[in-house]
Amino acid sequence: MQWLSLFIEEMCCPAEVTLIETELSRKPGIGQMEFDLFSQRLNVQHDPAVVTPNGVARFISEIGMTAHPWRDVREMSDFQSRQQRIRTVITWLAGLFFLAGIIFHAVQFVPVNGLLDWITSDTTVYTRVLYGVSILLGLVFVIPAALRAVIRGRADMNLLMSVAVLGALVLGEWFEASMVTLLFSLSVWLEQWSMKQVQTAMRGHLQQSPLIARCRKSGYGQSVELPIEQVDVGSLVEVWAGEVIPLDGHVVKGESHVNESAITGESLPATKRIGDRLFAGTTNIDRTLQLKTSCRVNDSTITRTMTMVADAQRKKAGIQTTVEKFAEIYTPLVMLISLLLMTIPAVVFNLPFDQYFHLALVVLVIACPCALVISTPVATTIALTRGIQDGVLIRGGRFLEMMAAVTVFCFDKTGTLTYGRPAIDSIWVSDVVSPDELLELALSLEFSSNHPLANTIRQYAQEKGLTADPGVKTETFHGRGIRGQLGGRDIWVGSVSWAMELLQDTTELVEQLETDQADCSVVVVGVNRQLAGIIRFSDELRAESAKVIQSLNALGIKRTQILSGDVAANVESVREQLGITAAQGELLPEKKMDFVKQLSRQEKLAMVGDGINDAPALAQADVGIAMGAMGLEVVLKSADISLMNNDLRKLPWLVRFAREVRGTIRFNITLAIGAKVLVLGLALSGFAYLWLAVMADTGATMLVVLNALRLLGSRDD
Repeated sequence: MQWLSLFIEEMCCPAEVTLIETELSRKPGIGQMEFDLFSQRLNVQHDPAVVTPNGVARFISEIGMTAHPWRDVREMSDFQSRQQRIRTVITWLAGLFFLAGIIFHAVQFVPVNGLLDWITSDTTVYTRVLYGVSILLGLVFVIPAALRAVIRGRADMNLLMSVAVLGALVLGEWFEASMVTLLFSLSVWLEQWSMKQVQTAMRGHLQQSPLIARCRKSGYGQSVELPIEQVDVGSLVEVWAGEVIPLDGHVVKGESHVNESAITGESLPATKRIGDRLFAGTTNIDRTLQLKTSCRVNDSTITRTMTMVADAQRKKAGIQTTVEKFAEIYTPLVMLISLLLMTIPAVVFNLPFDQYFHLALVVLVIACPCALVISTPVATTIALTRGIQDGVLIRGGRFLEMMAAVTVFCFDKTGTLTYGRPAIDSIWVSDVVSPDELLELALSLEFSSNHPLANTIRQYAQEKGLTADPGVKTETFHGRGIRGQLGGRDIWVGSVSWAMELLQDTTELVEQLETDQADCSVVVVGVNRQLAGIIRFSDELRAESAKVIQSLNALGIKRTQILSGDVAANVESVREQLGITAAQGELLPEKKMDFVKQLSRQEKLAMVGDGINDAPALAQADVGIAMGAMGLEVVLKSADISLMNNDLRKLPWLVRFAREVRGTIRFNITLAIGAKVLVLGLALSGFAYLWLAVMADTGATMLVVLNALRLLGSRDD
């Protein structure tokens, strides 16, 4: 079986999803199906020996829908199809004929019956013709869909609307039939327009990765352009200035600035040199780069990102599942009530048939649960898209729902609250050397070392304009330090324990260590057997850490806690600096997971970590939030939310945004149900107007989509 990805023009409502799934499942050679309603995408498994991709598209056309290969859709300048443009023209023509009918009707009967009662007057032949043309134009797309609903034995809004309009015509209500048809057509058009705004928001991400890669083959001086599907791991790909990087890989030649905002949300370009990682969908700015690919197209960061969004739409929020289960009971129940209203009053109680037949038609129109069913997923999908735009990858609506309820935040320390890299905290210098001379000695010894502390010393000294002496010959003592000869002197740099062995007098070193901060690492520098100085290193706190903790507290988060594998003294020092509620150090990954499990029994808990040793805790938490998600499989598998740019400031934003999404969903559900209850109540009270029923359904559907679209403009403060 092979997967085929198709764009379905007419797939705008859960009813179409059900139709496609039902009909395709009966066809030979068809396997599993995956639906992405808001980008109108169908992923379907098919057996190439039984049915070709063109055959699958033909099956779709038999349902009355049009399928395009998803690859072609990426190159479309506009998602609006030819059929949608035709619908637009027909809808406006229907409106013009309806307006003309009203004018003829009013001119004839306003002088006779007054400004209010002319609508209930009998219609003339000319008026009926105008209303009739408006009705026919409005039903052009409705009648075929209604007939298909009859054939498959599943009532949808098209069938219910057709029955309502025909019933109104039987009762002689030409004005109401025409008005209902126009309102329905106009509402569907507006609904498609609003859904197009969702698609437009997602389209930029669908088009981030190019379709062609410029590959260099060994033995050839020129590059060859290949479809990215044909580029294997380890291929050399050349990317010119201004081009989008087609595949993930590492720089093997060149240096340039790369705009990574599509992945990380960071607006400033990143400098990329040999050995640095590049991500598909990012843009090379100023110079040619040559990269060695690290994955195929389906495993690239941008592809995984969009795949995770598609997967997220299938991971429904709890409230969404509840709504859909309710809708399964709701529609048949309302249809049964409609049938009883149509028959029992006239047959049993001998009441006027016309009155209750009309009431039954109104109830039928109310029966379609489109607005209710779509109220949650449309808000969720827009929220996931907004998250991508801000560099926050959310794997499902249920995690957003859970995020809104979180009251406890747990943090890893190293790489999460801190940068995870050593920084020089302070330097103490003895009388043996000057401060600059101390740094020059340390720089000369550490110049070729790969140790993280050596790299920090080199950067610090070079920032001060100091240079290493190239004449130093060094010897490395693993686990202890480095020793060398300079200007006839024996110089060395290393650990405290090694210094204790080398120094003639350790008194001064011991005195300095007693005043040392608990969360610092110490490197000792010596000349001959004398103490030259002490360099203290600390894991630098992220600049935003303190403000983030304050913001979380202001948002009503009850408890913040550090869970770290670092020594307890260092963890406690960070806790005090940031004002965190509690801290626990010296934890192995299993212990972190146990702490998270224990805390989550009492409160909804989010765990924030760097995605390596924190993977078990991330998986155990109600919401696992990973830092540094770039290409780390353990993050993608264990984290529910990933901060693609390692910006902790996204955490308060995420809490606020999740609560806003929750409020939007609740409002949408209330609007969808409330509109139907209101119209049903009016109908039972004697105000049974079909146009009100149409507004209650298609109008509410449009409103919940427009309301959800507001999430795209949520402020990131």
